Amino acid sequence: MDYCIQLSADYPDKSYGGDRVYKDMVEQAILADQLGFESISMTEHHLINVLMMPAPLQFAVKIASHTRNIKIITSVVVLPLHDMRVFAGEIVAADIFTDQRLLLGVGRGAYKFEMERLGVPIIETQERFDEALAVLKALLSEEEVSWDGQFYKFEPLTIMPRPVRVGGPPMMVAVVNPDRVYSYAKDGMHIQTTPLAGGQGLLERQVN
Repeated sequence: MDYCIQLSADYPDKSYGGDRVYKDMVEQAILADQLGFESISMTEHHLINVLMMPAPLQFAVKIASHTRNIKIITSVVVLPLHDMRVFAGEIVAADIFTDQRLLLGVGRGAYKFEMERLGVPIIETQERFDEALAVLKALLSEEEVSWDGQFYKFEPLTIMPRPVRVGGPPMMVAVVNPDRVYSYAKDGMHIQTTPLAGGQGLLERQVN
């Protein structure tokens, strides 16, 4: 069994600032690398003091510069908050800067407070995520992409730099609903999941 450590970016009070939080996280990642853990992970959140990480790709590059072998997972980046035409290039750059140790976990966003203050109604996050994921996969796997969808409309373009790995870094979808777990897995996606407060019964359905 391989083990991953989630780097917690909590900000308990004003005396414990972001500089200290991120220094602690880097030290945890270094230790995990030295102990032979398979991976570390970090999440993306904005405007809150729990799991405080507004720049997960930048932090992945920081961790890569201080470690040698450990894989670095975003768990997760919130696709509806990004423009895939820009974000795809940032992903490729981060994959290069981390020496292809990046694993890209993506999700729709969990907190209404956070999403709606950044202009994304929580009721739209699933539709926005599904289209953003499709656009992102196309941009990372095809040389020239055009799109005519609900949230994205653009003429043919090519992201630069081109991915080093075919299709970009391995991608995982964060999903809780068992039916969606099945749907994404059937499409060949890796899964990140948790029962949250759902208990053992939900966990068993997710695993099945």
